[in-house]
Amino acid sequence: MHTLAVVLRKFGMALGALGLISVLVVTPAAAQSQPSNLADRIDLVGLTTRQPTPDSPVNEVQFQATVNYRLQSVDSAFVLLFLFENSANDSTQDTSNSINIQRGSGQLVLNIPYTLRQDVKTLTLVAGMFKGEQKLIAWVSTNPIDMGPWPGRVYFEKAMAARLNNDFTAADTDLTQAIQEAPDTGNFYYWRGDTRVRMEDYTDAVTDFDHAIQLMPSDRPSRVGRGISHLWLGDLSGAIDDLSFAIDNAPSGDRVSAWAFRARGLAYARLGQSQSAVADYQNYLSLSPDAADRDLVQGWITQLS
Repeated sequence: MHTLAVVLRKFGMALGALGLISVLVVTPAAAQSQPSNLADRIDLVGLTTRQPTPDSPVNEVQFQATVNYRLQSVDSAFVLLFLFENSANDSTQDTSNSINIQRGSGQLVLNIPYTLRQDVKTLTLVAGMFKGEQKLIAWVSTNPIDMGPWPGRVYFEKAMAARLNNDFTAADTDLTQAIQEAPDTGNFYYWRGDTRVRMEDYTDAVTDFDHAIQLMPSDRPSRVGRGISHLWLGDLSGAIDDLSFAIDNAPSGDRVSAWAFRARGLAYARLGQSQSAVADYQNYLSLSPDAADRDLVQGWITQLS
């Protein structure tokens, strides 16, 4: 049996000495791990977060980490999962019940619940492999996970479900609640703006896309959304500026570019710039070979040519 308090104390000291909490990436693929010999290692290969149940408080989070391990230096060891709040060197929470492993390789799924507090902005998860009562032999961590959007996630999921049912009024209400819970989450403003475009509330949509772009300056979908809103409000110059940004800043042609070309083509057509409109429509069709409105757009090209 190991003495958990001693393990936690030594574990926290080891992480602090190694500067673990200073890293800044969040994906498991870029997870940080302890330099070790080839005999023992532990790797993070998957991480999911979810609400424990639909009726759970919005600040309850369930983390599930999937790790691969290899143990060669001793016959047996055990694995624990820890949570570190913000930049703390001492763990806030652990899985308590260790998982015993034997010499060889394998995969473990580790679950840990957490109740988010208002002063916690980031969480770092660390899986540690120990031998004896307190010797840490390998570890792997996530990079700090931004928990800012979490309180609004329940309402966001409800909004997405409402959108699938074409209930945009309910989606708007839920997204408004999500924004109240997490006002610095740009994606919530983007989706409410997109919802309001579908409700033909273009003025409020522009305001939402403005917020989204302030929080996510390089977000191309928000630029397209604002550009489309400007288009329907008759601000053709503003529409072209936003849509051109989305097109010019694309690493390659994609769906975002396709919709930007379509909308910019409409703006150019309204300005009487037929040649530019035709070029944009053709780019739209090239990037959207399965477009449901292909015949319609092809008709626009014919009229302008």
